Amino acid sequence: MDDFLEFDGEKKTIKSISLEDFSVEDLQKYINELKKEIERTEKELIKKNKIQEDAKKYFK
Repeated sequence: MDDFLEFDGEKKTIKSISLEDFSVEDLQKYINELKKEIERTEKELIKKNKIQEDAKKYFK
């Protein structure tokens, strides 16, 4: 993923990139990397939701 994106650590944001300069192969690689990142993010979201639900049991 680092091949395509620049991360602004100070703002904790990802800088926008121009897709016009990418080849078809690079665009496909970029899509695949984004899909992997979405999957990783969804797993983290599931984990955090479970922690949040478990915590609610203690604060009723």
